[in-house]
Amino acid sequence: MGIMNTIFRAGAVALALGTSGAALADTVTLRLASYLPPEHFGTKLIINPLIEKIDAYTGGTVKVQNFPGGQLANAPGTLNAVKSGIANMGFVGVGYVGDAMPLSTIAELPGAFSDLEKGHAAYWQLVQEKLVEAEFLPNKVRPIMMNLLPQTQLVLAKNIEINSLADLAGLKIRVPHATAGDAISALGMVPVEMPVSDLYLALERGTVDGAINLTASVPSYKLEEVSEAVTTNLSMGSIGFFLVIAESDWQKLTPEQQEQVARAGAEVGTASSATFVKVNAGSEKKLTEAGMTMVTVPESVVAEIDAALASVGENWVETVGARNPMAADISAAYSALHAQQ
Repeated sequence: MGIMNTIFRAGAVALALGTSGAALADTVTLRLASYLPPEHFGTKLIINPLIEKIDAYTGGTVKVQNFPGGQLANAPGTLNAVKSGIANMGFVGVGYVGDAMPLSTIAELPGAFSDLEKGHAAYWQLVQEKLVEAEFLPNKVRPIMMNLLPQTQLVLAKNIEINSLADLAGLKIRVPHATAGDAISALGMVPVEMPVSDLYLALERGTVDGAINLTASVPSYKLEEVSEAVTTNLSMGSIGFFLVIAESDWQKLTPEQQEQVARAGAEVGTASSATFVKVNAGSEKKLTEAGMTMVTVPESVVAEIDAALASVGENWVETVGARNPMAADISAAYSALHAQQ
């Protein structure tokens, strides 16, 4: 009888305090695989805030333990690490999983968007309405958060004058994914796919002449030490990232925990766009102070580059469509959603 009274009193206290079902749930600890180093702006501005929000929203019943710097898996292997159970969650670069999830690369096309926040909103809606069922769940994962980066630029080992496309011809350029490789090829350069972790040495040794890269990530990998210039006004395509959770682990969460984790991901993902714009602008200033040259490409050359890149989107529909007949539908849907923003 004493035990029953104790249980009843404990339940009454919980109800009086408004304790939710999620707060009474068992604590779940999820291992997060991230290839980003701890000092990377993506770790500081995306992953860490997400972990904190998940902890706060779930009342501490869902804990996420980050393993940064590729401790559990490198960039190309992160998705498989989650699928195999090495990690419960993973920070996945879309370009690294283009073979497994080709439709999801749509937002990485050059010129897919000009306004980052509108591009993000359209892409996230596309993910929820079409891509979760088409690509994520077949890969046994579910997206919790999505991030799109500002349009990437050319980071160059040598400060060369760019007065026409001919000045870029033949340059070996590191690309983060196949779509970026198509863009580089369309401009007469030579694409070289490699993980960003290998880029420093490749630039230092002259294996590549430059890279498609986000300006804000140059300091994170100390690329200013081995490169001299970065463009400021090209639209070489974005880079998309997803924070995914294994579907089996998602189903172990209570409905309340699922709602709270999803809310945390949506909020951090949406806020990241405005943050990235500010970070990118600040990085240009820092890199200039570090001795790099910010190259504003003449508008006539930008127009020439944009015209050459127009074929990349058409080729994407054809190439991806050969593997998945939904490609044309996904392309049209993204364009329509973007126009609604």
